[in-house]
Amino acid sequence: MAGAPHQRPRVNLLVDLTRLEKSGKFSELASWMHTYHSVRGVPLVVLYVCCGTLQLPWAFQVWRGKGTPSPAQLALNLLRTVPQELLAGKRRPRLHADGGFERADFIQGVLARGLDIVIDVRCTRRLPDGRQVRDLMVRGSLVQPKGLHQTMYISWVWLYRDKEPEQRFVMSNLNLGGVDLARLGKRRWRIEAFFKTIKGRFGLERFAQHSQ
Repeated sequence: MAGAPHQRPRVNLLVDLTRLEKSGKFSELASWMHTYHSVRGVPLVVLYVCCGTLQLPWAFQVWRGKGTPSPAQLALNLLRTVPQELLAGKRRPRLHADGGFERADFIQGVLARGLDIVIDVRCTRRLPDGRQVRDLMVRGSLVQPKGLHQTMYISWVWLYRDKEPEQRFVMSNLNLGGVDLARLGKRRWRIEAFFKTIKGRFGLERFAQHSQ
């Protein structure tokens, strides 16, 4: 009896705002250097493509600071560079992002492109009844966070860093149940940690590391 036909792995996309930390004077990068979250350097919005065991950086854009397109807008621009052939298939692609991209226009833009979304959400984000996300008692709750036009499912996990537990919230348009949604959130953090590791190993943090 013939085996079941091979099913192509689901394509997962991940957007991340990272920084090439710099100190000193860099005349060539003067217009690119900004301080963000107390870190001075070149802020990059990076899009990664993950399919099965394949995980690779796809494209990036430099965020040039206030008064220019936001990181969320740059991320939507990067999504447009992904060929539709890569996203086609029976298994709907998913976009993973951290809480820096939880703007309504970004979430709606992702869903409009036919992608599902799994995204971090601030614990202080308000709900229509005045509560905050951290006040939810049931994993997988269906709510409509303030500022969004659609309902989302929210769950959470506990991460242990330096032996201190940290509660992280994740939301999605997918009705996966609280436990599975939390697992998806954990998977994104593992992928993000992987790319932060290879950034160091390939020396990206030393890009243009000469100053005047």
